[in-house]
Amino acid sequence: MKTHILLLSSAIALSTLSLDAQANSTPNAPHIYVKGEATVTTMPDYVQLSVGIIEIDKDLIDAKNKADKTMAKAIKLVKELGIKDGNINAGHISINRESQYNRSSGEQEFKGFRVSRTLSVKLSQIEKYPQLLQNLVNNGINQINQTQFLASNYEELHKQAQKLAIQDARKAAKELSADYGVELKGLYTASLSPMNVPAQPYARSEKTMMVADSAPGNFVPDAYHAGEIKVTASSYAVYFID
Repeated sequence: MKTHILLLSSAIALSTLSLDAQANSTPNAPHIYVKGEATVTTMPDYVQLSVGIIEIDKDLIDAKNKADKTMAKAIKLVKELGIKDGNINAGHISINRESQYNRSSGEQEFKGFRVSRTLSVKLSQIEKYPQLLQNLVNNGINQINQTQFLASNYEELHKQAQKLAIQDARKAAKELSADYGVELKGLYTASLSPMNVPAQPYARSEKTMMVADSAPGNFVPDAYHAGEIKVTASSYAVYFID
């Protein structure tokens, strides 16, 4: 799995504090306020898929049996792809009365019992997603609830993005102070969320790349493309200047 990193930074030069409401965010002394950002871009390594079957019949038992048979076939198809039991959830079922308004009589007419079953699957082999989805539809699944392409190391990437954002804020402070011919005297405060300082940012951008580890007859192999996942983080800091 390839991971790319995009660093963006913005910096704001501030004078001495003039508003008491901002006393907690900025000091009553010359300072600069900087912001660093980092975006770690990676490719997903698993799919979280939720599908379902809906059957409507005036006979409740028949409706449930049809839904159960379709779900049993779906579970079998999923297991044939090597998906473990712990990554399969087919426990949800709902039953409701289905009615339709009759304009001629002005009354609600009973259409049958609506039985819904839901199947959730975690698929680690993303390349098999189109084949799995087509097989499920071919065998009676008639509802696609949600599909999410995710990264199993998301938390690790977010921590990495936070560290890079902090580094980017430090670099922004050094560059901005050098541009204005002033000297950094030390850090006053830092935060991972915006501070209460009304100012328009001066922004610069820098890009850095890195690499990290990370069918049936009617099946169309190139019909789906997952795309990239972007994990972003920001860092804000106030530095004293001289």
